[in-house]
Amino acid sequence: MSVIHDIYQLRPSEELPSSPATMLKNTFKKVYTQADQSGAVSITRSRKREYVMLSVGTYDRLLAGLKERDPLNTLRKEYDIMFESVQSDGASAAYDEALNASPEELAAAAVKDARK
Repeated sequence: MSVIHDIYQLRPSEELPSSPATMLKNTFKKVYTQADQSGAVSITRSRKREYVMLSVGTYDRLLAGLKERDPLNTLRKEYDIMFESVQSDGASAAYDEALNASPEELAAAAVKDARK
């Protein structure tokens, strides 16, 4: 079986190969090999799933996949693009012009914008 690289293709824990905790204590290498071959192993105690053993590669890919699909990360990227656009010389000049405008100039600009 090949190792899964996409977190959305990972199977629920009840579908993973399982290994009793005593086997893990007594024969770690066998359980390690099983996890290496399948990407993950469900560790059971008294036939109840309690843990999942993952390879470091699978764990790191899970984290990377979660970060990539994180809605906040998407918003951060969009914010950074917008923020960068207002850091231009033209944006800075427009900002200064607006802050230094008289009330009459601001009113005229508002009326002009409203007519668009």
